[in-house]
Amino acid sequence: MNRKYVVDASVILKWVLGDEREPDHEKAIRLLHSWVQGSVTIAAPVLRQFEVGNILGRAIPEEAPAKMGLIMDLNIQNIALTDRVCRLCFSWMRTKGVTFYDATYLAVAYDTKAMLVTADERFVKKIGKSDHLSLLKSIDV
Repeated sequence: MNRKYVVDASVILKWVLGDEREPDHEKAIRLLHSWVQGSVTIAAPVLRQFEVGNILGRAIPEEAPAKMGLIMDLNIQNIALTDRVCRLCFSWMRTKGVTFYDATYLAVAYDTKAMLVTADERFVKKIGKSDHLSLLKSIDV
């Protein structure tokens, strides 16, 4: 059985920004290759499209359309918000001090029995130990 991952914008951006000096860039690329080869499953909330598009448009406006096209062509499974996902997000906002946006990725991981992979160390510190959360640098791909 292959492993199920939810990825956030911090991981997706490493796939298209092309900066090998970026921390954990190689690990992100290995995760992408594992998905393309079918050894892992990758999904993400629809939110990731807006978050990634916003960052690309601000960071590299001339290249943003092409880079966004590459991401869209990956056809990552979109996970819609559910009542359960929203309730988890609001709970973590209240108890952990995280944003609804960031909590959405983790809530989707919980809801789909997957592991959220993120490069956002501050988010991981705020959430604390979780069976559904891992830093990109810590995963084995």
